[in-house]
Amino acid sequence: MKRRTGLLVWLLAFAAVLTAQPALAGGAWPRGKDRGFVSLSYSGSGDVLGYAQHLYAQIPGMEVPEFTHEIGFYVEIGLTEELTFGVDRYYRPADETFGATWFIRRNFTLTRLPGSFGFEFGLGGWRDWRGIDDTQFRAGLSWGQGFETRWFDGWVEIDAKLGALDKARSALWKLDSTLGIKPGERSMLYLQMQSGAIDGSPTYTRAVPAYVMKLGRGISLESALLLGVRNDDNNGMKLGLWAEF
Repeated sequence: MKRRTGLLVWLLAFAAVLTAQPALAGGAWPRGKDRGFVSLSYSGSGDVLGYAQHLYAQIPGMEVPEFTHEIGFYVEIGLTEELTFGVDRYYRPADETFGATWFIRRNFTLTRLPGSFGFEFGLGGWRDWRGIDDTQFRAGLSWGQGFETRWFDGWVEIDAKLGALDKARSALWKLDSTLGIKPGERSMLYLQMQSGAIDGSPTYTRAVPAYVMKLGRGISLESALLLGVRNDDNNGMKLGLWAEF
């Protein structure tokens, strides 16, 4: 049971570091030459229902479900109009796990297909819940398309990534599908459906509805819910501060 739980924690943590970037930093679109983006976030998630039941029943001998606290840091810098360099890092203080990926992304369009595409390659360090340090590789392909209506503008994006750990000899895939709208100049709403799996484990699905409010001078505040849908009992929330320059 502990082995299975540890594997699930590893899967969810690795999935987070594969696609931790916020919607505004969607991989389908280039950052642009000499432009930058920084995000600092905090998220907390766990078995909320189990925790509530423990508080209500107070069953002797029952362990209190643990919550996972995570700090995320993400940076993008546009080297050219099509080439973007960045770093994607997270840290979990309780078990001292972390992941840090340096990546390069090339964006492009195809004449016969709508939208914008992005291809990404990343390399970095990783430490799992057992304290084992490893090297992680990741490659990604994304597609995005903006749209306009008489009421609001919006966008859709599909972001697929493959990751691998060197020492563990493990592979993971992740697929995020995002639908976002901009009701006004100072706000954005989006829903992201996340799914993935590691090696032969069952595929999980998570829903992330979010609201982003622009505060001015390139600063935005993001608030989101993390809702487990399938093979994921964790629920929680995320707060993020974005800066464009």
